[in-house]
Amino acid sequence: MTKYALATKRSDDLPKRRPHQAPEAGQALVFIIIVIAVIAAGLFFLNSMRKDAKVEGERFAHEIIEKCAFQHDVKWLHGKVASDRRVAIPPAMDDQFIYYLTKLGVPDRNYTLSGQLEFDSYFVSPHGSYKTILTYPAQHATVNFTIARPSGIWLITDFGVTYERPPE
Repeated sequence: MTKYALATKRSDDLPKRRPHQAPEAGQALVFIIIVIAVIAAGLFFLNSMRKDAKVEGERFAHEIIEKCAFQHDVKWLHGKVASDRRVAIPPAMDDQFIYYLTKLGVPDRNYTLSGQLEFDSYFVSPHGSYKTILTYPAQHATVNFTIARPSGIWLITDFGVTYERPPE
């Protein structure tokens, strides 16, 4: 007999073991634990993204007031208006918006921004509507705007201003 035949014969002579249920049950438990950990990590990640989007949205809303009402920056506004709005309303309306805010002067810095950011499907596509009343030396102006983050950057989807009386 050859070496190979002896090795084969010896392995055949060994008693056959019956498979135990414990390793299979342990593997299933490990698999379930891994799946639960992956789901928990995904939910944690999505929830932290939602919190970050809320903070960024609030910051962007304050930046809109700062750039438009206090700095009168029409170039910044042109760069932040969503393309859908740009198609529907010409850029001259943005210029007019800034022009009237400039004519009113600089408002009091103690303004209150009200509004809320909402999400589609709890995590995706943040958007919100905001309103603030700006106090100028001669009158008040109410600025309303909506924002969204359709593709990773915050954009202004609509805005407008109403006055107690139009600036002279």
